[in-house]
Amino acid sequence: MSYLKQASDSFLTRATLQLVSVYYWIVRSSGKRVAPKSRRMNNRLNTLGREFYLKMWRGAAESAGARFEAEPDGAVEIGRGNRRIWIRDNVTSLNEPATVERAADKGAMLALLARSGIAVPKGIVIGVGEFDRALRMLQSSRCPLVVKPAGSTCGGAGVSTNVTNVKRLRTAVAWARSFKRQILIEEQVEGDSYRVLVMDGEVLDIIVRHPPRVVGDGVSTIKQLIHRENELRLEAASARPQVPIRFDVDLRNTLANQGLGLRSRPANGKIVVLKRVINDNSEREDVPANGRLCPAIVEAACKAARVVGTRLAGLDIICRDPGVPLERSGGAIIEVNATPGLYYHHRTDASTPIADRVLKRVFDLATD
Repeated sequence: MSYLKQASDSFLTRATLQLVSVYYWIVRSSGKRVAPKSRRMNNRLNTLGREFYLKMWRGAAESAGARFEAEPDGAVEIGRGNRRIWIRDNVTSLNEPATVERAADKGAMLALLARSGIAVPKGIVIGVGEFDRALRMLQSSRCPLVVKPAGSTCGGAGVSTNVTNVKRLRTAVAWARSFKRQILIEEQVEGDSYRVLVMDGEVLDIIVRHPPRVVGDGVSTIKQLIHRENELRLEAASARPQVPIRFDVDLRNTLANQGLGLRSRPANGKIVVLKRVINDNSEREDVPANGRLCPAIVEAACKAARVVGTRLAGLDIICRDPGVPLERSGGAIIEVNATPGLYYHHRTDASTPIADRVLKRVFDLATD
């Protein structure tokens, strides 16, 4: 009887996960739960982001003395002499398609890094019908879990952090599965999140990315504060691409860990961290961090980019102490992005803008 009950429970769990995954997929695809105002905001932000990249690459081409040709869809060809580079927003021809595909397979990419002696989170990849493996990892782990699609979804979509119980695990797996069938489950790494931009084995820039947050006024609900913050981001998007704060599983988990919900009204001046998924933060929460990471961490980042095979990559590193090797602080490289968002590194006060530095390396021009 116990065996039959276990089999029955397993079947019900799989069926429930499948139904919830389908529900999430329908919601995302149809947009029925997304207000028209939010849809218009997303479309406007996407348009402004494309305009930003066109302006950024055009200015960099002029600085490099290169030809600049833009297509109606936003694709760009930049050439100087007999060299060419093709770009669309943050996607460049610097990385071969096979390399981009390798980096997008998160489970295989992290396994590759681990075999090369690089610190990565402990994790497993599960397929449909393997929720029991996820449950065993939850029960054996001493820290919260992170659940994410095993393939690239861009911008942290489908990622849930702070997974600490079975209910959260079921929800997180169903949410991730609405994006990809294969799911990556990792032990959560604590510390600050650093983005290291590496090109041809050298670090171009480092920033520390703080989580998205809002500040209470004693009157507004957290939901109202988020909508207000998204409006501010829309206003700022012409100067640098912005993304809206998304209402998802990670938002709910992060608020719940603080004893809060969307209807909570934080006190005046109280800072509320909204998510651990860094991708939804704003430009105000990205801080230059060049020189902050110790040589061992910098070397690990360059090695990881080399192992994956990228010429240009943005590496996400989480650690508590940037002054010691990752192994000593319990830190890890959690991502190698073969299509890194260069706008994170764009600073108007920089002597040489980041896109200029990329093109000057492409065309073998002297850099500052």
